[in-house]
Amino acid sequence: MEDNKLTGLNRWLSDFLTPVSAPQWPEETPHEIDSPVGKLRGSLSDGVFIYRGIPYAQPPVGTRRFAPPAPIQPWEGIRDATQFGPMSHQGGEGNFSEDCLYLNIWSPEASSVDALPVYVFIHGGGYMLGSGSQPLYEGKHLAQQGIVVVTLNYRLGTLGFLPSAAAYEEHGTTGNWGLLDIVAALKWVQENIRAFGGDPSHVTVGGESAGSYAVSTLIVSPLARGLFDQAIMQSGSLPNATAVAPENVLSLEQAHDKASSFFDKLGLKDDANGLAALRELPVSKLLAVSAQSTLQPPQVAGFWPVPDGHVYHVDPIQTVAKGEINPVRLLAGYNTDEGSLFIPPDATERHYVSLIESAFGDNAAEVLQRFPINMEYSAAARMNQLITLGLLRSGLYLYADALARHREVYVYHFDYVDPDIAATGLGVIHGSELKFIFNNLIDSDAWNEEAKRIAVKMQAAWINFIKYGNPNPPNVPPENQLWQKYDPASPQELHITEESKMQPVFDWDNVVFINQRLHSQQ
Repeated sequence: MEDNKLTGLNRWLSDFLTPVSAPQWPEETPHEIDSPVGKLRGSLSDGVFIYRGIPYAQPPVGTRRFAPPAPIQPWEGIRDATQFGPMSHQGGEGNFSEDCLYLNIWSPEASSVDALPVYVFIHGGGYMLGSGSQPLYEGKHLAQQGIVVVTLNYRLGTLGFLPSAAAYEEHGTTGNWGLLDIVAALKWVQENIRAFGGDPSHVTVGGESAGSYAVSTLIVSPLARGLFDQAIMQSGSLPNATAVAPENVLSLEQAHDKASSFFDKLGLKDDANGLAALRELPVSKLLAVSAQSTLQPPQVAGFWPVPDGHVYHVDPIQTVAKGEINPVRLLAGYNTDEGSLFIPPDATERHYVSLIESAFGDNAAEVLQRFPINMEYSAAARMNQLITLGLLRSGLYLYADALARHREVYVYHFDYVDPDIAATGLGVIHGSELKFIFNNLIDSDAWNEEAKRIAVKMQAAWINFIKYGNPNPPNVPPENQLWQKYDPASPQELHITEESKMQPVFDWDNVVFINQRLHSQQ
């Protein structure tokens, strides 16, 4: 049984984390298209045109390292778009490069004369891992339902988020290079997606985990205004509203101090000369220097986005609370056991207390008093509960409340176990909803008809939201709709399981308690 647990979990982790590095694609026929930036040779498969590895910005190398992305220049001739582009440097093995700013498009072959809704999906991975070419994010099945799907790579880790003070002096922004990449990709979509059958006035941007964090930041970013009109946030919101840990959620001044320490390790100062030298270092030497950290998973060491007053406001929580945000429709939610994937196998009270102290700072004692280890809750159970509440649910309702003043908001609670990992006993883990939404990687013997039926219904809900701004089937009157709009005065969410139904927000009193403690840290 233990071997079965490991096999299921390892297969799931492989699906979730393993990047695809340019294999040959069987049963695809060549197809060429003329876009505003140049001609592309893509492919056709199962009624979907596929274009991989399209550059959306110039390579962020040399003087463009630790700088905003530069617009891509049109090319001559026909560019091959049958293979995924390189991914940002990260751990493990893969086709990694600083030259990583590429996107991928899946577009239906048969469409009406009308342009189609566009879904731009941002991958997760703690701003340290991932790519738009992971198997989970294959866009074919979504595109077959009549939308244009876009996935993308962006700069990760130190390359994506080093908050250099010298770069701030040079560009008026810092520490948000990866977010600026995503903004550049959305601008590229606005300028080019019509050539691929998409409607630039009907763009939904979505993401999971760190991708959801990025979406939440785009909602508060003036740079992203007008680049999308709908958003999907799966398991994550603004880092400033979560228990990421004090060393990740930094003010601009604190971020500059952390960057200065990074420069010191390389014998440099964070000034114009030091930044110039840093841009000339081999990337291997740059990535070998890491910040010391006491964080526990899923808290991620290293550099994260910075509220620099340019990409987003220096006080983003207040910005959201005041409703001073891009007024988009929102679909957002979480999974029951977000935290279980990140708990040490030998979790002890010491692990739990250390996690709470690092995440909640001065409020840790109060949190530990409310959520003690006892006969009902082991250390592992409490870690699962608090990671789920504090890291991957907190902030969700702040956005739901703010956006419900302007547009429609729909909230979900995903509560169905991925059959491939059922034997692990980890429950409804972080990221497990992705297979159901993309309807990918569900061809194992473990997937019974019930699981497949839920996948079809979930994908249909996401497609309906992307197409119509409403996850319910079209032409259903409001009183007959299963998924009701979110109402801040009486918060409810769709409980997605064998028999989905609306319910009051799960564990609402604890949600309120955790959010109050997190916000008081700001």
